[in-house]
Amino acid sequence: MATGKAGWAEAETTPPLGLPMGGRGPRFTPGASVLDPLMSFATLLEDGQDNRTLWISVDVVSMDQTATYRLRQDLAGIVNVPLEAIVINCSHTHSGPMCGYEGYSTLRPKPKELQAYESDVHRKILKMAVEAQDQLQPVDIKLYRGESDIGINRRRRQASGDMGMGPNPGGTCNPDLWILEAKAAAGETAIIFNYGCHPVLVYGYAWDGISPDWPGVCRAKLKEELGEDTHAQFIQGLAGNVRPRVVADLEEGKFRKPTPDDPLSAGARLAGHIAGVLSGEGDSVDLDLKAAAGGFLGPKDQGKIPPLSHWQSLNPEGARDPLRSGSAASENELSRELGAYWTDRLESGIPPALSAPIEIGIIQLSYNHKIAWMAGEVLAEWMTHVRGWLNDPDLIVWGYCQDGRGYLPTEEMLHEGGYEVDRANTYSRTGPGPFAEGLNHAVRAEFERLGRGLGWGGVE
Repeated sequence: MATGKAGWAEAETTPPLGLPMGGRGPRFTPGASVLDPLMSFATLLEDGQDNRTLWISVDVVSMDQTATYRLRQDLAGIVNVPLEAIVINCSHTHSGPMCGYEGYSTLRPKPKELQAYESDVHRKILKMAVEAQDQLQPVDIKLYRGESDIGINRRRRQASGDMGMGPNPGGTCNPDLWILEAKAAAGETAIIFNYGCHPVLVYGYAWDGISPDWPGVCRAKLKEELGEDTHAQFIQGLAGNVRPRVVADLEEGKFRKPTPDDPLSAGARLAGHIAGVLSGEGDSVDLDLKAAAGGFLGPKDQGKIPPLSHWQSLNPEGARDPLRSGSAASENELSRELGAYWTDRLESGIPPALSAPIEIGIIQLSYNHKIAWMAGEVLAEWMTHVRGWLNDPDLIVWGYCQDGRGYLPTEEMLHEGGYEVDRANTYSRTGPGPFAEGLNHAVRAEFERLGRGLGWGGVE
C-alpha cells in the first residue's frame, strides 16, 4: 500500500580546476585534479494532503546563508514547497570548492570563477527539483534505525591540559544511522541516509584533489549493492567534533596521516552497515508532513576577544607569503589572512559580532517520526539536548543545513576550550570571540517554540 509520493534526481556538480578549496579556513589552495566527481541530490516527498518537503544534498564544504535563502526561494516557487520545508544540506567534504566564501575572515574578493560555479550549481539544483517533481509517484516509505562506528570523537585532552585534536573513544560520538527508503511499485528505490562524521580523509594525502571523500565511496557501494538505478543520497549529521575512526591511532593518541585506502575503507564500512540495517523490517510510515523553521542569536563572549595588537602581529606590514599548497607557507598564509581581516575591521570601527545568527528547524514525517535540523558545524553533544527539549528520544538531528559554517559547541563545552570552541571562531566573520553563557537557552527556546507551533505534545 502506498504511503505517500516521492520523486528524486541527481546531477554532477564537479567544479572546474583552479578554484580555491574549502575546509581549510581562508587559505586559497587551487584545486588541481579531479579524483572523483562531486554530486548533488534532490528528494521530494508529498503526503496525501499535498503537503511537501524537499531535501537537497550538495558535495561542498559549506554554502552561504544568503545563497541558500535565494535558492530556497526559487525552489519554493518552482516546486510549490514552503520555505520552512526545504533543507539544503552540505556533505562538508574538505576536498571541494570554497563555497560559503562570504563568511570567511578574509579581505580578498570572491573569485569570479567561484561565483560562476555557484551560479551553475544553483541552476542544476533547480533543474533537479523540477525533475524530482516530474517523477513524483506513489511509494512505500520505510524508516530504518541502526548504528555505525566509522566515526570517533576528535576532542582529546593533551598532556599539557589543553584540549586538542586526537581520537577520544570516551568522547561523544553519535552512532545513530538513520535511513529513509522510498520504493515504487516498479522497483525504483531511493535511499536517504544520515550519519555524522567529517569527510577529511582525502585532503590528508591529496591536498589539492577534488573528491566527495568517504560519502562518495559509500554512495557508490550502495549502488553496487542495491542496483545502479538506486538513488543514494547522503545527509550530513552532527559531525562537528567527529572524525573517521579509520585514521585513529589510539595508542599514540593522535590521528595518523590518511592514505588513499582510508576513504575506501570508511565508505565501504558505512555502506555495509546500511545494507545490514536495510535487511531488517523497518517501520512503515504514512506521511503526514509538517515543517517549521526559525533561528536564534548565539551570544558571543566579548571578554575573550584578542586585542587589535594581536591581529596586527599576525600580518606585519600587510605582507603575504606566496601560496605553496600543503606547506608551512600555507599555514602562515592562514594567519596572515586572519590578521589582515581583523586588523582592518577593528581599525575601521566595525566591532566584533555580539552574537551569531543561526537557523534551525523541524520536519515531521509522521507524528512518530521527526527530524530537527541545524545550521553550522554542530557538535555531537547537541543530539541529547534537542531530543530532551522536544521530548522525543528517537528524534534525529541533521547539521550543516542551510549554512555549514561555524562550529556550534554546547554551553557545557565552553570551559573546555579547544579548536571548536576558541580558534575556529576567528575564521568566521561572526567571530572572533567564542560563544558565551546563554547559548543553550537560546537554542532550547527556539526549538520549543517551533515544536509548540506544530502542536507536538510534551513540548513545554
